[in-house]
Amino acid sequence: MRNKEYSWYMLSNAPGFGEKCIHHIYETLQANNKSINYLFDTDINELFRLFPEIGRGKKFPRADFSCFPLLDNNDVLYSDFEKLKTDGVTIIGLDDERYPKSVLQNMGDNAPPILYCKGYLPLLNQKSVSIVGARDVGNFEITITKSIAKKLAENGINITSGYAKGVDTSAHLGALEAQGTTTMVLSFGINHITIKRELKDLNWEKNALFVTQFAPNEKFSGRNAMRRNKLVCAMSKAIVVIKSGQERNSLGIMSGTFDAGKSALKMGIPVFVLSPKILNPPPQGNIDLIKLGGIEFSNGMDIVKFFEEHSEQDLASKNSKRDTKTTNKKKTTNKLTLPSQKSLFD
Repeated sequence: MRNKEYSWYMLSNAPGFGEKCIHHIYETLQANNKSINYLFDTDINELFRLFPEIGRGKKFPRADFSCFPLLDNNDVLYSDFEKLKTDGVTIIGLDDERYPKSVLQNMGDNAPPILYCKGYLPLLNQKSVSIVGARDVGNFEITITKSIAKKLAENGINITSGYAKGVDTSAHLGALEAQGTTTMVLSFGINHITIKRELKDLNWEKNALFVTQFAPNEKFSGRNAMRRNKLVCAMSKAIVVIKSGQERNSLGIMSGTFDAGKSALKMGIPVFVLSPKILNPPPQGNIDLIKLGGIEFSNGMDIVKFFEEHSEQDLASKNSKRDTKTTNKKKTTNKLTLPSQKSLFD
């Protein structure tokens, strides 16, 4: 019987088959009660009959099923797949029951068709909170980040972040130091993983998961980092912003942290923003995200209590009614009652 993971891997390597095209193919297969293996087990003419839009017209002109037999007989491609499996990498396609349900819910047709994962796979669907922030931060911000991550981890919440330096690494480290779990979402292919010095001495293999939407050999890029941020948001029940620059700096460069917070708000995911008054100088991005609907907080327990007081169904109902174009802080706090504010280190 054909390996379903390999069928997804071949499809991801098919020239001209982008994410939108793969989503279309998957939805058509579902509607016809066919599995992903059908693509490589059937006659090409039958594929063109079932998918008349592929390779014709304006919708998916670059895709061509004639490459499928070549992929199926490509020894190098199969060798690369076997190497991934030997390295402990699992390929999770849209039809896999382990695919994160929150990503499908929050991203819809923009959800990555394939996730490359290494580590503890149950974390894909564990209750998670993402902690995001600037790369260049001082000891004070690092201490705050680790303190919040530890508090959440001690309360059974998985910590998700983007595995960048600064806030991201501090969030992962704080969770692991508390004997909690963490998900590291990469902005590059899984073949480029290097274990950060801060994490090498910890037992990360049993409580951590690497996830990436990018091809195994793809390198880091700023564009990939922005796309990664959306996946970080979609995998979580809430986002915690530690320190954000303004949406765009004087050179017009967008802040990745601000973009993550804004993306989460658009998805209807609660965004907790560390009170600007705690940091010196107050980060403009934090101020602006609160104006857009972010929830100002000063203590990790505020977030824990928030989840205790609001069921997932309650959050889904309230968030579906939010309009991020008009939402402000006052409207947000009226809809979602917040715990009383406390000192960060109480």
